[in-house]
Amino acid sequence: MNSKVPKELIARQEHQRQTTVNTVLRAISELRAEGHRLTIKNLMDYTGLSRSVFGKKHIRAVLVSQGIVAAEACGAERTPPKSTVQQRMKQKLEEKEQQIRRLTEENTALKSECELLRGKLYLLMQRQSLE
Repeated sequence: MNSKVPKELIARQEHQRQTTVNTVLRAISELRAEGHRLTIKNLMDYTGLSRSVFGKKHIRAVLVSQGIVAAEACGAERTPPKSTVQQRMKQKLEEKEQQIRRLTEENTALKSECELLRGKLYLLMQRQSLE
């Protein structure tokens, strides 16, 4: 069995890459000429390409060379470090616990107020029935 990729397929893929690069470069120059902000969102709207296309290496290199995205945004380190995620999760947990405590206290206060109002209502109903 032949495990190599056919030359025609490789050529077709490279041609498609170049077509996409040219489309993006044309869009960048036209958006610049029209005075629009150069963002991936604007490029997506202008070219009709999907968001995933702008994450591919050959397009990312074009975006870096044109100054649209920072060079470090292209690196493999796209996910934040695990410790940062853990810190954010701990902070979120603390905020939720504080919210639960606050709502529990508020609920207790409202229950006691409700009891007082029921007592007053009961007394008023008794007075009215005596009259």
